[in-house]
Amino acid sequence: MNRRTSIGILLSAGALAVIIAAAAALWGPAKKEGADNMTIAIGQTMQNPLVLEQEWEDYGIGDPFVLRHDGKYYLYCSTKDWRVGVKAWSSDDLVTWRYEGLVTEEPLTEGAYAPEVVYWNGSFYMYTSPAGKGHYVLQSDKPTGPFVVKTENLGLTIDGSVFIDDDGKWLFTHAESGGIMAAPMTDPFTIEPGKKLNTSLGHWTEGSMIVKRNGRYFITYTGNHVFSKGYRVNYGVSREAPDGVYAIPENNPLLISTADGFNGLGHSSTVMGPDMDSYYLVYHDLVGRSAEGPPVRRLNIDRLAFNGDKLSVLGPTHGTPVQAPAPPAFADIPEYAPPADKWEQVGDGRGWLSRSAAEERHTAEFNFVLREEAGDGAREEATLDMIFAYENEGDYRAARLDEASMTLSLVEVEDGIEKVEASGPLPDGMDLTKLHTVRAESDGDSVKLYWDGLLRIERKGLQARGGKIGYAWNEGANPRLRYTAFSNEAGGSSDRKAIKPVPGSMEAVHGTPIGRPEERSGITPDGSDALVLAHKGDGVSFPVHVARSGDYLLSASVSNASAGSLLAIEAGGKTVKRKLEPSLFADDGEWTKVSLGLFELEAGTRRITVRLAGGGGEVALRYVEAAEAAAVPDNAIVEPSEVGIDKRFGGDAGWTDYDVSFDLTLNEETIDETSVLLRTTNESEFPDQVADSFMGYQLTFRNGRVVLYRVSYENVEEVESGILAIAPGETKRVVAKLRGAALSVFADGGEEPILTWTDPNAFLHGRVGKRGLSEAWTVSPLTISSFK
Repeated sequence: MNRRTSIGILLSAGALAVIIAAAAALWGPAKKEGADNMTIAIGQTMQNPLVLEQEWEDYGIGDPFVLRHDGKYYLYCSTKDWRVGVKAWSSDDLVTWRYEGLVTEEPLTEGAYAPEVVYWNGSFYMYTSPAGKGHYVLQSDKPTGPFVVKTENLGLTIDGSVFIDDDGKWLFTHAESGGIMAAPMTDPFTIEPGKKLNTSLGHWTEGSMIVKRNGRYFITYTGNHVFSKGYRVNYGVSREAPDGVYAIPENNPLLISTADGFNGLGHSSTVMGPDMDSYYLVYHDLVGRSAEGPPVRRLNIDRLAFNGDKLSVLGPTHGTPVQAPAPPAFADIPEYAPPADKWEQVGDGRGWLSRSAAEERHTAEFNFVLREEAGDGAREEATLDMIFAYENEGDYRAARLDEASMTLSLVEVEDGIEKVEASGPLPDGMDLTKLHTVRAESDGDSVKLYWDGLLRIERKGLQARGGKIGYAWNEGANPRLRYTAFSNEAGGSSDRKAIKPVPGSMEAVHGTPIGRPEERSGITPDGSDALVLAHKGDGVSFPVHVARSGDYLLSASVSNASAGSLLAIEAGGKTVKRKLEPSLFADDGEWTKVSLGLFELEAGTRRITVRLAGGGGEVALRYVEAAEAAAVPDNAIVEPSEVGIDKRFGGDAGWTDYDVSFDLTLNEETIDETSVLLRTTNESEFPDQVADSFMGYQLTFRNGRVVLYRVSYENVEEVESGILAIAPGETKRVVAKLRGAALSVFADGGEEPILTWTDPNAFLHGRVGKRGLSEAWTVSPLTISSFK
């Protein structure tokens, strides 16, 4: 007969919650700097790129994948061409890595591409495409191998990735020209016919991975060619299904840099941080050339941030220290004899409680084996309570595993009375003699229970409570207690505390609120939440780490309804007021990115603060960006010649507002076109990638018209056009004026523009360029003038 699992004794009321030392180190002592601006201690740091022992010589770490299992991280990477085996490293914190050796030496793993490992029900499954010639599945009972080949060649190009949904269904995604493919799986070894998703980088697209967060599916994917400086990561989001239609948000690319010494960023994987709330993007960059020709690849890790349907990277960071992943507030591997300094035994020897207590908002994780051998019917069916929010013997919560019914239940004990709040079946075929994980998230008025990473129970209307964590079991169980931890974060709360790298972007809802601002959902075009400043003095303050001293352009995405309001921006020891004039806003859409001005910032940790200073109306704020700025010269002559032949670039990517003047001559009648490029960044030239490999504006002249395009690699949009009649042999003097989000074009000294447009999601800085090789056109060198 089953007996109710009980804690058994009342613990002393004097038990104290642990004050987290890591949090104290993070925030540190604050001091005034300028107008209510405080510096912040960054605490433990890390710095990209990460250099590990025993990397593949003259190759590095490419296509990195990180598995989190039993509180530890395991890194796998592609194998150097013509070498056999797959290397792995392990880490406790994502910062310090230990080499684990070759986890397989199967002969077919020669040149193994992009190995990814999934743990399920006691086994580790590796998916890899050796030398890019189709996929194989290898299996092991340990993350460090040895992995043994279990299938024939399954085909399906390269870069296979497995996603397991909350309902236990498996999905396999892989690379393809023109978009990622997705195929259902009937078991870890069998892949059914698939379909192409609308996740494309306009050419060859690879390196996909899906994660689920707050009911949304986020897919990341990479392209186009691994050796291109413009190799980049995009993402899509879906609320419907992992193989459904994805929305492609406007803040793509998610990850890109074509700078010398830091470019070719891609083939990423996503992993949960040690605090069980944060997430990190693991990717490689390219540097130099190996002895065999291709560039060497280096490992990088940057923080991700989630805001509704929006995903962003706090970075990319390179060559500068950034905040390291935060540890949990409490962590231990109790096994069968937990240490007395961390645990107190309860329940007649069949239970343990932590001596540390979590706060109301927290996440607790329990890794365990219910018993080493399957039951033989001679003893009682096992039950195991994973306790959290423990206040005393009569007040606590538990995730209860019941072997007889193969269910997981959320149990509430209040004033000694037990109530099952919710219950559901385990995924099919669970073997309870293998290691499994239960994670409990307590956040606001909801509690979520995850089984092996799958959300199985969500109970809304249950107020979060703090308390100790632990275990209790009946006589039928003999649990092996593995990694057990809690952090005082849940539901993405750690995103608000993260120190934001500058240059970079900061979500308004991820800052520290000042006054009485209101978070508001459902008002932005990308499904993110916004912060509404409705009262004078309302604002938001961001803890930031500035990579390099210099001038920075601050900008913000605000609702068009905010026109007329006055903002006060505090940064770099000064306060600047900026009136949101109606002329700053785009006619298209309901939001516009507006320039807030240039600020001189010193390297290190500090704060950037935005407040409502007046104007009579409210300001709805989505995000604030900080970009490195450079002085624009007066009457400088630029003949673009860098990067490519058809597309040539010159100037400085930090230029902000400027005028570009040039003579445009039509030498002969033609259907050809020529273009001038404005505010361009992240330029790339490579044969196997999209033709429009830059970000910025393209002003194209053809057939008596001038056409303005907004270009972001595969996303090219004609946004405005005008008339510019020009006869063969005639020369026109053209001036393009860039002021904040507005761009205007004038010809032959005219006072009225022949074209004008305000970009709601503007490129606010960048250099200049030319495009086209037609001899029918001549474009003079470009004259750059500053605007003050």
